[in-house]
Amino acid sequence: MPEPQHRSASLPSARLRWHHTLVGKVVMFMLMGVLFAYLTGALSGFFMVERGAREQWLREAQVNAQIVSATIRRIYTSVAVQTDGTGQVTHIISQRPIGDEESVLETGFSPIDVLALASAQTRNNVWLFTKTSEGSLTVVADALNTPSDSPANLAVDTWQTKADAVDFYVGFASIGNEEHFISSLPIVTPDGQLLGVLVATIGQKDGLYQMRNDLISKAFVALLVVLVATALLVTILMRQLFTPVPILIRSLTEIAKNQTADSTPYTDRNDEIGRMAKAIDALRKKVIEREHLLEVKDEALRFQHLAHHDELTKLPNRVQLNNALKTAVHSLLQGDVFNVMLFDLDHFKAVNDSLGHAAGDALLVEVSQRVQRLLTDNDLVARLGGDEFAIIQGVVRSAASEAKVLAEAIVSTLREPYQFNNQEINIGVSVGIATAPADGRNSHDLLRHADLALYAAKAQGRDRYMLYAAGMTMGSGIIE
Repeated sequence: MPEPQHRSASLPSARLRWHHTLVGKVVMFMLMGVLFAYLTGALSGFFMVERGAREQWLREAQVNAQIVSATIRRIYTSVAVQTDGTGQVTHIISQRPIGDEESVLETGFSPIDVLALASAQTRNNVWLFTKTSEGSLTVVADALNTPSDSPANLAVDTWQTKADAVDFYVGFASIGNEEHFISSLPIVTPDGQLLGVLVATIGQKDGLYQMRNDLISKAFVALLVVLVATALLVTILMRQLFTPVPILIRSLTEIAKNQTADSTPYTDRNDEIGRMAKAIDALRKKVIEREHLLEVKDEALRFQHLAHHDELTKLPNRVQLNNALKTAVHSLLQGDVFNVMLFDLDHFKAVNDSLGHAAGDALLVEVSQRVQRLLTDNDLVARLGGDEFAIIQGVVRSAASEAKVLAEAIVSTLREPYQFNNQEINIGVSVGIATAPADGRNSHDLLRHADLALYAAKAQGRDRYMLYAAGMTMGSGIIE
């Protein structure tokens, strides 16, 4: 079926002139952005300098480790070294700690003398740390014999524990209050136990980063000038070209908040802004329709709930009980068994008369909550009106024994005192029980027989339960 003419006429044309499209406007704006393309080159140069500097630091630190290891081997002839596949020394292997008193006596060199020899070649400080009995690393000496009130500590961010010091490390580390780029050469026993580490620095972090910082400072100034100029230009262009965009975004935000009273602006434009505005306005109208339908649905659900539930206790009412009872009766054909219980509260009228209806209402709510906690998923409790309640109890094995267990629990639970406005209230409950199909195969017989059993319970002195038995009458309240 062809589409109505009024609908096709209201739609904008499929193709727009290039200068009317947002793409065209953005392209013209991006052409001016080419003027600032040199920023890409500047950033690329910066990253290349940064990467080159790091590679140089890495190579220098590795060379320092080789120099230090060679110096140690010249002095301490009993030590050996371990290298990786590239020939880089990664471990010094020694039977005992380097720099102890015994090694000083054997070689005639103190640890400071040995480290000074290595430092003379690396032109930077060298430290010797030894592992204490507690597992920490403490400084034995450094090449410059730096005086300090407290011994320098070695801290590497990538070391989770001091046990990580057993691996060769190149990178930044904190030594005392200074941060250096170091090579950490572990001293280990032949079986891999850490004895200490030799640390050689290529310089402090501040000094190493001075050239990079100078480059960043100059680049930052140039970038700031470019950004200011760009910001002014972009601000002027954006105000001219894209003023409607935040307004339309605000319209969408209002629609998301269900604020649909105001019409969408810019629906009269002939570019993408106009088409977007028309789409947003169509969405607004759909949201209005949806909200109306939801209100109707919610109202229907509310009325449906009210029709099947008691307003005070929120329990199912007599209508829902009758429907559930019909379903349960129908299940008798499949061999199911269930109990019907009717109960009302003893001395409830006295509570209403002495404490008022507010106390009575609170009592009914508390009663309903206590009873619900006693039921299983297969049971249903309903309020019939006033202080009258009914239960449909699903039976698993024995109808009589399961009815007695639940009825005893109801009598015991509802007998416990209630509190209202700091005043104790005591009531009881009488329960009448009928079993299907033994006491009836339809709703009328089951409710009537449960009611007779309830009357018999009251006649026997209240605060108890009774199972229906043949011969019960309303006249006597007992079995004839």
